[in-house]
Amino acid sequence: MEALVNPVDVLTWGLTGTLMGLLLSWIPGLHIFNLLVLVFALAPGFITSNIYALPYFALGAVVGFSFASSIASTYLSVSDESMMLMLFPSQRYLLAGRGHRAVLLYLIGALTGGVFLAVFMATIGVYAMPVIYNLFSPYYWFILLAIVVFMFMSEYPKEADHGRTPREKLWLAWRQVLGGVLVFFASGILGFIASYSGLLRIEAAYARLTPLFIGFFGFPWVLRNLISRRSIPRQDTRDVVETAPGAVVNGSASGIIGGGIAAFFPIITGGMGALVGGHMASSRGDDTFLISQGAARTVYYTGALFFLFHPTMRITRGSVAWLVGGVYTPKTWAEFYVGAAFIILAAAVSFVVTLYLSKAVARLLTRVSYVYISAATLVFLVSLVYYLTGPVGLVLMLAATSVGFAAMVFNTRLSYCLGSLILPVLANTMGFAGFFLELLGLGG
Repeated sequence: MEALVNPVDVLTWGLTGTLMGLLLSWIPGLHIFNLLVLVFALAPGFITSNIYALPYFALGAVVGFSFASSIASTYLSVSDESMMLMLFPSQRYLLAGRGHRAVLLYLIGALTGGVFLAVFMATIGVYAMPVIYNLFSPYYWFILLAIVVFMFMSEYPKEADHGRTPREKLWLAWRQVLGGVLVFFASGILGFIASYSGLLRIEAAYARLTPLFIGFFGFPWVLRNLISRRSIPRQDTRDVVETAPGAVVNGSASGIIGGGIAAFFPIITGGMGALVGGHMASSRGDDTFLISQGAARTVYYTGALFFLFHPTMRITRGSVAWLVGGVYTPKTWAEFYVGAAFIILAAAVSFVVTLYLSKAVARLLTRVSYVYISAATLVFLVSLVYYLTGPVGLVLMLAATSVGFAAMVFNTRLSYCLGSLILPVLANTMGFAGFFLELLGLGG
């Protein structure tokens, strides 16, 4: 490898990846890993076209995804008024005509998280992260188990007062907790089947989680939009947001803590990390929540990949990092520091572009039927799964969709669907994988 990184190559491939992440990440349920898999499937020669093509393209795409995914979570996950008290703040803002404000709050957190990540990793992190890695690496499985237990413990009963009889109150009190357990283990079983059954052809093994993730997180929302035939009110698209400075500080801090936990510890995702970070920073309020989500997702997705650029630490976290790490190994500190600088550039570009995307989508949804947009998204998701994984992938996607719908029915967290990743890893680490495989008839 060259002693110095070619800045033209970095900008060319990095900004190309950023543009792709920004333009495609608005699709509900489409993870950045799925987008990169699609690029590699359509253009396999891209991986070896240039020494810097893959790592910096992926880094730019991840940053763009971290920002632009706020479009899908805000504008394309709509419910009716009966669900108002159960919605995320971004969805409540949308139904009040302030969806663009929700996106702007998210972007403030995302920009703060991106800049903090780049500066920290290029300064203190150079010396601190290897030490932290050596301290915590023997206890990964215990920390993961503790966070899973904490997720269930934090799902405290919320509807016990709504029942008319003691039995009904008991059911309503524990419905969310029991629903979360059901969703966690059901998704975990699907994770075992997708990973160990051999149902998917060998060529599609790298995309084995694509039908599950789209089924868990994308399909249920799109189908519910089609069924409810919901229309959204006219949106205020002014670039103005009024919030307390304390909300920005508290939201950014909790998001950075949660995103850092998720990026550093394997299998823990941004949502799980944000939950822990929010409790550690005592986050309260809708504005604080939206800012923390932006910071957490940016630090999580970008940080997990950027660890790969550290030439001496060699930590591989997340599906994108594993994909890139198969063909890329950093050899100089120049690659690392250029990557840190590029994160700030990509974050600035993503902030501006996502603002205009938000305005465009807000105007589009007031002129084009929400049903048509949801139907087009549905066709795209089905086509993507079929192209990457074939008919078996469609079956897995439908099974995952039923689990995602179950989370909605029980009004529990969709993050429990990540049992598809967590349960197989915990079972392998703790020595119970063979038991589960025998139980599912996959032991042979």
